[in-house]
Amino acid sequence: MYQGFTLHDGYVRTNVRLNLRQGAPLVAAPIAGKVLPEKLLHVQGIGRGDLISGNDIWYAGDNETYFWSGGCASFQSGDREERVPVSGIAVNRYSNGTIKPLSDKELTDVFGYFDYTEGQGGRILINNNWVRENIVPLATPLLASLGYETISIHRKALPSFEAALNSIKSAGLSTKILTCAGTFVPRHKNWDINRGLSSHSWGIAIDLNSQWNGYGNTPAPLGMHGSLREIVPLMEALGFAWGGHFSPQYVDGMHFELARLDL
Repeated sequence: MYQGFTLHDGYVRTNVRLNLRQGAPLVAAPIAGKVLPEKLLHVQGIGRGDLISGNDIWYAGDNETYFWSGGCASFQSGDREERVPVSGIAVNRYSNGTIKPLSDKELTDVFGYFDYTEGQGGRILINNNWVRENIVPLATPLLASLGYETISIHRKALPSFEAALNSIKSAGLSTKILTCAGTFVPRHKNWDINRGLSSHSWGIAIDLNSQWNGYGNTPAPLGMHGSLREIVPLMEALGFAWGGHFSPQYVDGMHFELARLDL
């Protein structure tokens, strides 16, 4: 197995047409085959290879093949019969198969329009009844030790957030979440008044492990302290876009936002 890879036995489902590279997790390695979307691939190991769209995590497959994790969703260990349910959710995807966040129009179409006035330091003040009608509390025992016994989220996002936290717990990955920096925070992106509104303004985003996944920095590698990469497939399976897959200019490894079009 390629240097630096660790053994992990399981399966993934592809979400794009994916190249299998022979002998190394490199885009320059020979192509051993091509796999269509929605195909199961056996995983024997996980490690780092060429950086693609801010993600350098690759899987080791059968017969000394390697394939990029960004073209797959929901790694799970164990038998294939027990893994990777097809979610059937409606999302937009980048060309590499990762989930795109909703556009401004899609945000208002799905989660509603609100009027606002500018606050200080990039904050906004939502100045109608939208908050009262749409933002609700969700009890979060998983985050209670981090100071978040509840989080405030959009009412339409509640089932997805609840399912995501339950999925993380069921997968035994609760200890991967070390800090939480909040959910519903009406503001501009990166607190910059010259940019559009953050998805936090709709209560559909959450920031985790910010110390190790700072805005504009490469997210913590798989297996390292503070890494969120282990939970990314679980979040994606429920329709969350991960900021670690955003363009290098705006990479935001702490950030997950619900990107479903069918709510």
